[in-house]
Amino acid sequence: MTEDGERIQIDAPTSALVQIRQSYMRHAPLCDGEKFLHIQFYERKKDYEVALRWKKLLGAKVKSLHQVLRNDWLRDCLEKLEPFRSLWMGFQLGCFPLILSWRCRQVQEIEYYLNQMYEIWHTITDGNTHLCDEYTAQKLGGLAPLWSSRDRSTIETLFATCQVFYRARDSAVRAQILQRVLTVEGLILNFQTFFKHVKVLGPIMLPLRELFPVGELFPRRDEFSPVSRRLPSVRDILLQHCYEQREENKQQCLLQYSEHDERFFECSNPGKYAYWQLCLYLFRHTRSQWNSYNEGKSQREQLERPEWIIRLGHFARRLGFASAEISSLCNQDPDLSQIRIHMLQERPNHLFSASADKFETEAHSRQTGQAIFEPRLPALTPLMTTDSATTIRIPKSHPELFLPTIWTAITQEPRYALTEYGMLVLVSMSFFERFGSTSISSICESFQPTQPAQPAQPGQPSLRSSSVYSVPVYPDYLARPHGGRITFWHLPQSRNMLPQANHVCDVTEYNIEKVVNTIQAQGDAPLFALLDRGGLLKLCNPSQILHRRKRSKQPNDIYYVYGKKNSKTWISKQLNSK
Repeated sequence: MTEDGERIQIDAPTSALVQIRQSYMRHAPLCDGEKFLHIQFYERKKDYEVALRWKKLLGAKVKSLHQVLRNDWLRDCLEKLEPFRSLWMGFQLGCFPLILSWRCRQVQEIEYYLNQMYEIWHTITDGNTHLCDEYTAQKLGGLAPLWSSRDRSTIETLFATCQVFYRARDSAVRAQILQRVLTVEGLILNFQTFFKHVKVLGPIMLPLRELFPVGELFPRRDEFSPVSRRLPSVRDILLQHCYEQREENKQQCLLQYSEHDERFFECSNPGKYAYWQLCLYLFRHTRSQWNSYNEGKSQREQLERPEWIIRLGHFARRLGFASAEISSLCNQDPDLSQIRIHMLQERPNHLFSASADKFETEAHSRQTGQAIFEPRLPALTPLMTTDSATTIRIPKSHPELFLPTIWTAITQEPRYALTEYGMLVLVSMSFFERFGSTSISSICESFQPTQPAQPAQPGQPSLRSSSVYSVPVYPDYLARPHGGRITFWHLPQSRNMLPQANHVCDVTEYNIEKVVNTIQAQGDAPLFALLDRGGLLKLCNPSQILHRRKRSKQPNDIYYVYGKKNSKTWISKQLNSK
């Protein structure tokens, strides 16, 4: 329109106008990932005015941005992934407040998943991040080429038709990328799979809070300290404040083969395996009980605890965890509690009434009637893969999620597609450090993509196990490392507490430096020490660890402590003395 109100006619072909109109119809708003990357870029350049403009595009999500940036460990993980800009199309900034409220963090669940994502795409592209595009990241995400011939065939078709990695023009380069994609262990991860898979952690982390005081989640901050407090994760609280190693054998841990069969086994880090088994218990139970659990938490007047929460407390005690909350749960009868809940559901208090004596008599009578039930025998190890073409891969709860069952299941041969159980195992392994299992690459290296099922090699035992009891009581791969791995032990504030193994890495200068940087980022001026021939803890410069360890009494163990006050408790003193 002109100033006089006359309409201006544009002398343009009709076809051009149609193309412009279609272009605007296809226009999509900027995704959270693109906004996040621009904000980070301009803030590093100290161009805060432009960064502020990008922040305004986030709207209410700017609070989520600040919450993410306040967590150093999460910010470092995301900065590591910034070169792979194509992955950020599936980034959802608004989901992080809920995820962070679950308190699964650091070298644990969330960081392990994001670091795996980086390693996968760095390996696939060989560091050439520009080769990957948004369509490639979307199409390959969630596929399991070493487990499923269907996924493998899909990947080969995408490469043959140039639908993925179209920026790689050279045929030799494309062949190398294809080979690296086909050898990815487990699932191919991206941000879209992360926000889909991370939902399994909520029903695990929240019920675990029943095992320790609520105050542990929010430690007090020094009144005069300007530094914001570091909120501990659920795993930190359980392992550092609740876990007690067995006096008779500190390398011994309870291993649950089924709901009614438990044995002891030797491992280098029993606390970690105990924590994993608590998580697997909740994998088996809370998925079906999640709604009732949330309803129970909202009803403060509810007197009875759910049966599976009480059993969680009993199981935690057997694994070696101890707290006032666990003791309270152990003093309750899970069967009797569940009977009382059922009776109150049958006859609600607002409609019916009964004396306490009669109510308890009826509850005990029903409990006596349960004596007719006997435990079932252990089920066969579920199949990770199937030859069926109609399998829907949705991770749900499964009654056979036990560590020995998982260790046995991942030795099965690949087939046409992953089962529901196989998908849940791979998703959980992406968060929980593969549950200490060995690499599956050697198991699956003879996999052929054109055949949905492969028989076992002659002269070798069948890869598919028929029972969880095929796993030995003392698996070889759970033995203490002997020369190839270094364990970093955190020395606590008191000598009444045991050192905690927080980091494990290969004996290389790069890996040691990586762990040292992580430890230094978690606390103020950590001091590192080695155990000398006389059993004394002697200070060691972090840059000299690789060389000084050769003269140590325990060359595979490195100790570190935060603060001068705590160092006086440990340094130049016997490690095992009180």
